[in-house]
Amino acid sequence: MKERKNLAVRREIGAVLGAMLFRLEANGELTEHSALVPAPTRPSSARDRGGDPVAGVCGFSGRTVHNVLRLAEDTPDQGALSEAGRRRNLQGNVFLDSVPSGPLVVVDDVVTTGATLQASVEILLAHGADVRGCVVLAAA
Repeated sequence: MKERKNLAVRREIGAVLGAMLFRLEANGELTEHSALVPAPTRPSSARDRGGDPVAGVCGFSGRTVHNVLRLAEDTPDQGALSEAGRRRNLQGNVFLDSVPSGPLVVVDDVVTTGATLQASVEILLAHGADVRGCVVLAAA
């Protein structure tokens, strides 16, 4: 989906994400009507991938989506970094454009070390956002 610009699969993954969130709500594991916050990406990466893939998937989930997180353009790629290196790499490079109201779920495509989710949740919480959980589409 991400590296090969498979735009069509975003709709299907979004539908699965929406169904999974509905099930978590039905089971009482998630607050009903939680809005989604896609994990941040560099603007150039989003352009190279035909748009932000995580935001695209979230958009097809049937949920309210708040695209409020962003990475500094000069943030180095995380791919070859260790867990500690990934955390250091994101320090001061994740920005929040506005604080969404209501219950939120942060969504990322892949969790490797959890550094991106941690940085995302930390900045949201520091600004008073009501983060209720995180969802990832795959684990590396």
